[in-house]
Amino acid sequence: MSETPARKFLRAATPIVAAVFLVSATTGVLLFFHLGERLIKELHEWMGVVFVVAALLHIVRNGRALLAHGRKPALWIAGVLALAAAAAFIVPELGAPASGGNDGIRKLIGVVQRTPIVELAPLLATSPAELVARLEAAGLKVAGTSASIAEVATASDRPPREVLELALAGLPAPAPPPGR
Repeated sequence: MSETPARKFLRAATPIVAAVFLVSATTGVLLFFHLGERLIKELHEWMGVVFVVAALLHIVRNGRALLAHGRKPALWIAGVLALAAAAAFIVPELGAPASGGNDGIRKLIGVVQRTPIVELAPLLATSPAELVARLEAAGLKVAGTSASIAEVATASDRPPREVLELALAGLPAPAPPPGR
């Protein structure tokens, strides 16, 4: 009697889980030690998705045996420990402000927005007078070169981010990082 293609596919579930586990575990350890992050982060994320699919196939294939394991306290203890470990990482972050990993960038933008135009203009490869003219041409109220982007935003009743974008409008696009 020949196996159906679906049965053959399910038979492959355990070897697929094992192979994906090896790749995911290896890339996870490398990421933990910050080795080759740029190269393997995306691989690790995709292997996580494949791992979930393969694990579901494994559960379908071995459902009865897994139910038998579910009657033993060891599985429940392991599950509770895994959930507690996950909670130790997740719960503290629930109360933290959402940063998206860009705290340094946000702080830098804040510094730039508070910097007087006379000091900011050379960083933008322009003169203070040209920067004032650019902002005024956009309809903003600029009190002079001693005003900051934040002060111009307040005086013009505009968001500081919008004013900063107008100040940066004349800059050339940044060069891509080396190696890309």
